[in-house]
Amino acid sequence: MKKKCSKCKEEKNVTEFWKKNSSKSGYNSSCKKCNYVKIKNKSCKTCSKDFKPYTTLSKFCSEKCRINHQKSKRKFNWSDEKVKKITGKNNPAYRNGKYCRATKKSSVGQRLFDKNKKIVKNKIIEDYGYLKCEHCGVNNSLRFEAHHIIYRSEKPNHKHLHCIENILILCIKCHNNYHKNKGLRNKIVVDRDLNNLFGNDVLNK
Repeated sequence: MKKKCSKCKEEKNVTEFWKKNSSKSGYNSSCKKCNYVKIKNKSCKTCSKDFKPYTTLSKFCSEKCRINHQKSKRKFNWSDEKVKKITGKNNPAYRNGKYCRATKKSSVGQRLFDKNKKIVKNKIIEDYGYLKCEHCGVNNSLRFEAHHIIYRSEKPNHKHLHCIENILILCIKCHNNYHKNKGLRNKIVVDRDLNNLFGNDVLNK
């Protein structure tokens, strides 16, 4: 089947025409040669150097310029006003005050904590058939977090710090409440005999 091009007026096969879904015939009225748009040279968005783009969407002369442009977007000028806006309760990651740690996480301790955390989670799933908060019992939290009953900052480098008895799986709300009020843990400390492992000074009035 042949069709006449509306621009060059030559009769060509239908396969030589651009497809156009909007037209009834399914093909454009002009051929590929007439429809072809020559891509003009562009100026690189990063180095302002003229280059021949591969497509009309190309904005950078090289991969290096593209990466440099992305890096420049990540740089921020932190003024005093901006710092105030993201400090304290205005910070999206704010929980209960300033975050501090007495000692750095040791890789060995962190691996032990991650291992025991999985054991505790699997035990809950095995007992109840689903993961739930060990304080309020909710099972539809956005995220379940592992909580040290006796904080790292209280007993740094203690041999029982990352033991299974000292790990509690909590929902986000309960995890925040446990950090706000240490007295909530007293019953658990006694039930799990943690005061004998860490000392009676871990009990809070």
